[in-house]
Amino acid sequence: MADNGGKRKGGGGFLAGLIIGGIAGFAAGMILAPKSGEETRALLSERSKEWRDKAEELAAATRERLSSAASESQRAAAHIRGDGGFDDFDLDGEEL
Repeated sequence: MADNGGKRKGGGGFLAGLIIGGIAGFAAGMILAPKSGEETRALLSERSKEWRDKAEELAAATRERLSSAASESQRAAAHIRGDGGFDDFDLDGEEL
């Protein structure tokens, strides 16, 4: 295996290529599909609504988790400031 100086190469280029290739393949499939333009537009509209709804659900879940994590961080920071450390800090089985 070649030594690259101990540095890991990022996979960002591969991921970007994968995403762009997927989008291009989807677009080509929709354009070349043996459906009428009206059917294709209806399908695209339906799918875009589904994707938008899913994105909104994921965004709401992410906001809730971030809010919970921020609250827990504030509680932990207040506890640490009050005691000068976190020797007796216990989450009572709560996940962050």
